[in-house]
Amino acid sequence: MIGYEFLLSKIGIPMMPLQQPARIKPVTRVESMPDLLAIPRQVAPDDDSILSHVLFALRYETIQIPILEQALRLVPAAGLLAGLARQPKGGYLRRAAYFWEKANHQALPLPQETTGGNYLEIFDPAVYYTGQIWERNQKYRVIFNGIGPYEYCPVVKRDEELEQAGIQTLERLREWAGDPKNAELLDRVMSWAYLSETRDSYAIENEVPSPDKEQSFLQAMTRLRDKTPLTEDYLTELQNLVISNPMKAEVQFRTSQNWLQRGGRGAAGIRYVPPDPDSMVMLMDGFMRMANAQDEVPPFIKAALVSFGFVFIHPFMDGNGRISRLLAHHTLNFKGVLPDVNGSPAILPLSVAMKKNEKDYLSTLESFSLPARKLWNVMHISDSDFVFDFKSTPLIYAHWSGQQAAKYVTACADAALAQTVIDEALYLHGYDRAFAQIDKNYDLPDKTINLLIQWIHTNNGQMPERRKNAKELVLLKPGQVDGIEAIVVTAFGMKTN
Repeated sequence: MIGYEFLLSKIGIPMMPLQQPARIKPVTRVESMPDLLAIPRQVAPDDDSILSHVLFALRYETIQIPILEQALRLVPAAGLLAGLARQPKGGYLRRAAYFWEKANHQALPLPQETTGGNYLEIFDPAVYYTGQIWERNQKYRVIFNGIGPYEYCPVVKRDEELEQAGIQTLERLREWAGDPKNAELLDRVMSWAYLSETRDSYAIENEVPSPDKEQSFLQAMTRLRDKTPLTEDYLTELQNLVISNPMKAEVQFRTSQNWLQRGGRGAAGIRYVPPDPDSMVMLMDGFMRMANAQDEVPPFIKAALVSFGFVFIHPFMDGNGRISRLLAHHTLNFKGVLPDVNGSPAILPLSVAMKKNEKDYLSTLESFSLPARKLWNVMHISDSDFVFDFKSTPLIYAHWSGQQAAKYVTACADAALAQTVIDEALYLHGYDRAFAQIDKNYDLPDKTINLLIQWIHTNNGQMPERRKNAKELVLLKPGQVDGIEAIVVTAFGMKTN
């Protein structure tokens, strides 16, 4: 075992599984493979000291702060000081010393004020998406430049294909919103998008909102235009708006343990356990700083980290899923990438795409929630009474791989644009043409025309058999249904058999 695998064997507490462990293989150079990092024997550490494997991991493997912290608690100060005495400007030694002080909450007694050397970034911008400079450590001349601050920093490696997919989706949205032929439809399409986002966000949780809750959620959606930075008060206000049961309204982040339960009896039915309430202040403070930061992280990647990060922390007892999906839209508008439609952002109804791709949504959630669940001992006492014992470190909720979430949200955005926003606009274009022609040719009430268009359109250009005796057709003369069918087919450019 080498690198993180070696460190995991030494630290004594369970951690999230490695996605790409380093393994010695018969290769001539370090090679990244789908399920491992192939390492030539001569590159592997030549001793079994924890510090040697920390330095190896920092150099060759993905940054894993929870493991680094736990491992460096086992490294004596003298070991790092000796290494720095030999190589005071050694880049990986300086990074290790920076993490050592974070892990041990104390300073290394360097014989001088600083190691000197050029400033080094913790995250290589050529490899990772990075954020602002959160900390400039003068002692080791190290810069913490993660997507978020040290207290909350998901990790995403650069992916040019993913990034370009997001850029293209936003370009197409802006082109669509700016197309003069769509000008008269924008308000109607956006009204439909906001309403669809509302209904499907509840539908993902197998709920149908009451008219009052639907209006409350829409009110929360319209507040996106304010670009309000995330605060505890703002998030609590959103929670109060989106929950179905007013008895579950909260006034602050939770102060007790919660869990997700689905099927099964006793402890076996606990599907996910979010961080303990004692970790809320640290995690949510770091989370909100990350979410509010003005950075160059691609919009859909940032939206994914904010949305999924929120639901992983689960800072409220109820309403976390709905808020998390709201926050994806909040992030996109906060970054200023959504075109304006008469004072409101032109949203992509992500929840509609998520509902259609619910299996992938669950898979993305479970890529974190299932391994995190294994880090908890849960004892069932009686009924809904459990005892929870966390075996790992709260940092696993702060430093997680956002790769899968970023891919999923980017794919949902593309689907939301193509399959919902643009399709709805095309539908309204066809609907308006059909309505105008039917209204001109036939003396029918508006409601009847509306129903006829819906029935014929959804049945591929033909009146459904079960509708042919509907009371709405009483006013039609023999043969007129055929004429209306022809108008609808032409208006929508439909191909019929």
